[in-house]
Amino acid sequence: MRYIGCKKLLLKDIEKVIEDNIESAESFCDIFSGTVSVANYFKPKYKIISNDMLNFSYCIQKGTIENSEIPTFKILNKNTGIKNPIEYFNSVDNKECEKLSKEKRFCQNNYSPKGNRMYMTDTNALKIDFVRNKINDWYQKRFISTNEYYYLVAVLVEAVPFVSNIAGTYGAYNKWWDKRALNEIEFKNIEIINNHKNNIAYNQDGNDLITSISGDILYIDPPYNSRQYSPNYHVLETIALYDNPKLKGVTGQRDYNHKKSLYCSKSTVTKTFEELIHNAKFKHIILSYSNEGLMNLSDIENILKKYGIPETFKMYEIPYRRFKSRKTNSTKQLKELLFYVRKNF
Repeated sequence: MRYIGCKKLLLKDIEKVIEDNIESAESFCDIFSGTVSVANYFKPKYKIISNDMLNFSYCIQKGTIENSEIPTFKILNKNTGIKNPIEYFNSVDNKECEKLSKEKRFCQNNYSPKGNRMYMTDTNALKIDFVRNKINDWYQKRFISTNEYYYLVAVLVEAVPFVSNIAGTYGAYNKWWDKRALNEIEFKNIEIINNHKNNIAYNQDGNDLITSISGDILYIDPPYNSRQYSPNYHVLETIALYDNPKLKGVTGQRDYNHKKSLYCSKSTVTKTFEELIHNAKFKHIILSYSNEGLMNLSDIENILKKYGIPETFKMYEIPYRRFKSRKTNSTKQLKELLFYVRKNF
């Protein structure tokens, strides 16, 4: 999934920070999980606590972090004869999807040309509606468990970006069809790691959650700039919730006032970050940030040293060339930074 600030390329670097500074640990908290790539990477080694206030991320967390194996869907099979719902979704043709009533076609009615927008083709939008309605219907009839429900929603959410007509985020759609948006949507099983631990996922503001959890390693990957995540992923949010929201504007945004992050404002980010560190009941803190982020790097250092053991503080620099995703005229060398400190309890 294309995602602002995705840390897939940083996983080995985070692992090195752990190897350099942490001799033993049992739990790992990814408090701004996003695409859940970090949490899943460290799941084989630790009990995972994951969190994100975005609902589509929460669905992926519930589907991959809390599950210990790919669900068997035994009750669904018993009641419908469908052994593998992923194969079933891929086999359903457009003729079958067309049986879906007009009022149940939220994506087609709002995100496709039939809704005067071009986030996805009419055919793919209808298929998404068909699948999302099926998942809800099966869940209401108790044909699938809660774990199976979230797994299927996660599979759907992961499939949508591959046929979305966007440049990178859902802040706007392309005016002409991207080649990949013309492909037929395909659903794939998501790999599930069994670490034999009681992993747990949350859907909260990280600063609220931090007051009620504790553990060994706290990994923090907050927003770096003023771009709010909610409007940039509003289509995925709606597909995850499927709550028929009232949309506004040319791009069909849902209301996101209650999902605005204080980390995206220059006037509030430093205070918000300090509150998080102050309330963190974790032995080790690792922070991902950019040297062009809203927070001043000296403020980050001062806060981590204030609530941590100063002599344990370290900063790692990872060259920007590995993470380049946009052109910049800035003469400043852009770097991804990793900070470490041992918390002073």
